[in-house]
Amino acid sequence: MKDLPLRRGQLVTTFGPGALVISPEGESAMIGALDKWYHDKNEYRIETFDEYEIQEPRLRSLLKVKQLLMPPDFRPSYQYKNAGGAITQTNTDLYIPLLRFPTWHYCPKCKTLHQTSMSSRTNWLDCKECKKQMKMIQVPFVMVCNHGHISDFPWREWVHGDENTSCDGQMKLLSTGGATLDSLKVKCSCNKERPLKGIMSRKTTSDLDEDRVSELSKMLNKNEKKLYQCPGYKPWYGSENDKESCSSYPIAVLKNSINVYYPNTISAIYLPGENPEVEKLIDMFEKNGVTSSWLDMADNMDGKIKTVKKLCPPELQEYNQSDIELAILYIEGGIEEEQTPEKVSTRNAEKELRKKEFETLTKEIDTKNLKVKKEWICDEVNHEDTTTFFSMINRVTKLKETIVLTGFNRLTTNDEEVANNQITKGKHLLFKDPNLPENNWLPAYKVYGEGIFFTINFEKLQSWEQRGDVQHYFNKLLTRAEKRGTYVDEAILKPRNVLLHTLSHIIIDELALTCGYNSASIRERLYLNEEQCGILIYTSSGDIDGTFGGLVRMGRQENFFPVVYKAIDKARWCSSDPVCSEIGKSSGQGVNNLNGAACHSCSYLPETSCELGNLFLDRTLLIDPKLGFFSN
Repeated sequence: MKDLPLRRGQLVTTFGPGALVISPEGESAMIGALDKWYHDKNEYRIETFDEYEIQEPRLRSLLKVKQLLMPPDFRPSYQYKNAGGAITQTNTDLYIPLLRFPTWHYCPKCKTLHQTSMSSRTNWLDCKECKKQMKMIQVPFVMVCNHGHISDFPWREWVHGDENTSCDGQMKLLSTGGATLDSLKVKCSCNKERPLKGIMSRKTTSDLDEDRVSELSKMLNKNEKKLYQCPGYKPWYGSENDKESCSSYPIAVLKNSINVYYPNTISAIYLPGENPEVEKLIDMFEKNGVTSSWLDMADNMDGKIKTVKKLCPPELQEYNQSDIELAILYIEGGIEEEQTPEKVSTRNAEKELRKKEFETLTKEIDTKNLKVKKEWICDEVNHEDTTTFFSMINRVTKLKETIVLTGFNRLTTNDEEVANNQITKGKHLLFKDPNLPENNWLPAYKVYGEGIFFTINFEKLQSWEQRGDVQHYFNKLLTRAEKRGTYVDEAILKPRNVLLHTLSHIIIDELALTCGYNSASIRERLYLNEEQCGILIYTSSGDIDGTFGGLVRMGRQENFFPVVYKAIDKARWCSSDPVCSEIGKSSGQGVNNLNGAACHSCSYLPETSCELGNLFLDRTLLIDPKLGFFSN
């Protein structure tokens, strides 16, 4: 596969191991497993990871890993060749492994199908029919299952209607004209042919299909009633032979479809500790490359302190010995902020992180990586004044967020098995050999930003939520979720959480018109645990100077409340009304009907902005004259 430039942030989110990436020339490739990251062009693994290590002990202890590492950046060695001793550069020619996938191609002239290896760097192949080299086109389909496996579409098995076929004739992918799959067919030189109709569908006879059998599984074997099961391939491990047994029923999808890869990420906002001196020391260590691998070289604390003194500037002498020891323990992971069970799910880890974040963001803080300024507090609710429904506004003038990739899903994100999946299972997807000592790490990325943190009056929310008419209306959403068989975290399924999520969306939409950032650059972070009803609206970028100040300025009392009033006023009418409101109240809309009155015209945000995939939104709970929290 040809070299393909990718941003480091993309490798932690959109294009992690197992994802398909399309090059500008239209060729698609798969990102290789983490085992082969940090290898140079000669297949040698680098010896030290100091410059890539991210210090975020809270996340590290929750995820039970030794290190969080940034993806390697590419530094071409030829730029430093023969440059003399003045310029030295380490870790040159580090590539992220790319594998050609799908491996099936067809000739643009005669449409004959050819298969090549995943290691092939070019799509110029010898065409068996044209008898010359042709620039082949990759087939548009791959086959995936909800256990994370992906494989080439079984062209030979499909055309012969037999998963155990022995025919090795030449096949062609022919189009008879038309925009549907009915117009595409596979033809073999043994004169068998078959259209591709039904390979991407998952027809059901009821609202809840328990066994989730795809049409592809039902139809592939023509003469037998045997269901075709997923072959269990894991090509991102680096070989066509990496497979495991799988009982799932696969389905064909377009290779650039969004449901081929859903990354599972967990993020944490940097929180300062109780000792400011230790915080300054940790910052100094990170800046000067003092990492756990350096500290491991020394056997005792005195040796570790000597190592630190060699690497750090003379200002280190100004700090107490006890503070230096505490900072060293912190870097090594000897101090864990939370005691967590051995097996922890992603959702439980998120809850643990957000409890402390909420407590911290309600205070005034001024540290290097987190600055929070109190703007406004309200103690008493006046039902005539919407302003008093908010209990606090804080302006976050600087924050640092660390995002870690913990695994990925295919086909669906709302699956009970996935939700209860342990983070260790995610590691088994990212690594070929997750139990090796050198593979005790996860890819991470840090971003800097600014934001506005606000809370809603908890007593007012509770009394509204417990009203009979609100409960009766909200039970319709609960019924739809149960009927569809969709797994939903019970902590989310409360009227106040849907209200807060919708409020966050409409405020972000309005802020985007006034603060200078576009809506794709602004994110939400919801604090929905028991006795928490806060929202952090923030922006973040890879650059440490990614704080323009525009969003923080909108957090001032005189700027923020006019934005809220405008947002609530706009939410009263959607350009798709009355259809949006009426469908929302009756049958629901969105994926699995998990939304009420919410659509692209009023409440949806770009994918980068929303934490819950544009689900659990309903304007009715905000502005309905009878039910709405802001009905006045």
